[in-house]
Amino acid sequence: MRYVTRALAAICAVAAAIVAVGPIVWAVSTSVKRNNEIFAVPPKLIPSSPTLEHYARLIAEGVHWSFVNSAIYSVVAVSSAVALGTLAGYAFVRFEFRAKNALLHLFMAAMAIPSYALLLPTQILFVELGLFNTPAALPILYAAHVIPFAVWMTRAHFASVPIELEHAAAVDGYTRFEAVWRVVLPGAKPALIAAAAFGFLYAWNDYITSTTMIDSPELRTLPVALIFFQGFHGRDWGALMAGAVIATIPPVVLFLVFRRYLIGGFSEGSVKG
Repeated sequence: MRYVTRALAAICAVAAAIVAVGPIVWAVSTSVKRNNEIFAVPPKLIPSSPTLEHYARLIAEGVHWSFVNSAIYSVVAVSSAVALGTLAGYAFVRFEFRAKNALLHLFMAAMAIPSYALLLPTQILFVELGLFNTPAALPILYAAHVIPFAVWMTRAHFASVPIELEHAAAVDGYTRFEAVWRVVLPGAKPALIAAAAFGFLYAWNDYITSTTMIDSPELRTLPVALIFFQGFHGRDWGALMAGAVIATIPPVVLFLVFRRYLIGGFSEGSVKG
C-alpha cells in the first residue's frame, strides 16, 4: 500500500509539473519557430530551424522601451510602498494613537477592494490633478495598492520582536532610528522581500490600470504594448509568445534569487499577522 501511495504521489507531482511548466515550454518553443511551423499540423514542440525573428520584431516595434517602462514603474512603486508600509507597520506596533485599530482595519479593508473598481473616479481625480498620462501616474497607483499589504507583512514581524531589544540598543547609545535600522529591520528581511515581490508582480503584470491611465505610446507598459500584436485579422503568435517569454523573465529571476526569503516572509505574515 505504501508503494502505491508513493506512485500515486509521483504521478500527481509529474502531472502538476506538466500543467504548470507545459505552457511556458510551449511559449518558448513558439517564440523561436518560423510562422509556417507555428501553424503546422500536427504541431511540433521542437522547431526544425529556430529563429529569433520574432524577438527582433519586438525590438523594431519599440517593445523594449515598454519593458523599461514597466521595470521603472514597478521598482519605484515597490520601493516607496515598502518604505512607507514599513514605517506604518512599525508605528502600529510600537505607538499608541487615536483610532489606531480603526485605521488598521481600514488598511486591511483596502486589500479587499479590487483596484479596478476605483479606476473611473481615480482617472477623473488624476485628470484634475494633472497626473493623467504622466510617468508618475502608475507608480502612485501601484504603491497605493501595495502599501496595505506591506503594512500587514511588516507589522507581523515587528509584533514578534520584543521591545526589550530596542531598550537594550538604547542603553548601548543607539538612537531609536539606529535601533530599528540595526537591530529590528535585519530580521524583517523575509517580510520586506515578500511584500516587495507581491508589489512587483502586481505592478509588472498590470494591464487594466495601465491602459486606463496611460495614452502615450512612449509611456506604455509591456502588457499594453504586447496587446497590439493581436490584430483585426489574426494574432501574431510568434511575437506574442516572444513577448510572453520576455515578460516572464523578471518574475522567474525574482523567485529564483529570493525564494528562501519569499517562503519565510509569507509564512511569517500568515502565522503571526
